Amino acid sequence: MIKLKDILNEALNIYSVDVVIVSDKEANITDVFDGIRAIRRVTIVNPNTPEDREEKNRQRTDGKEVHTATIKFVAGQDPKQDLEFFKTTMLQSDKGDPNKRIPGLRHVVFKPESLNKV
Repeated sequence: MIKLKDILNEALNIYSVDVVIVSDKEANITDVFDGIRAIRRVTIVNPNTPEDREEKNRQRTDGKEVHTATIKFVAGQDPKQDLEFFKTTMLQSDKGDPNKRIPGLRHVVFKPESLNKV
């Protein structure tokens, strides 16, 4: 018998990719991750910052924190092109607003070598 999960996996191109996120130290990182989850076609954001990185973040004095996560998303024709769409969407606001779309997010680096179909 065919399972619903198998049918959905065939119909959707679901990919995962590792990402490095640089945020403001004052920003709540949970709010930053929630902002990423709100982007169209992003389905899951799993924070996975190692404890040694968290310790370095606590010792930083430049006002930034570095976090890592794995993002799962529904891809279109070209998943690498989707990563550019996500980066642009995360870092730019709508209609010329000078503020960023996700408050506290400074920079995003996708690791394309970790891109794989789920």
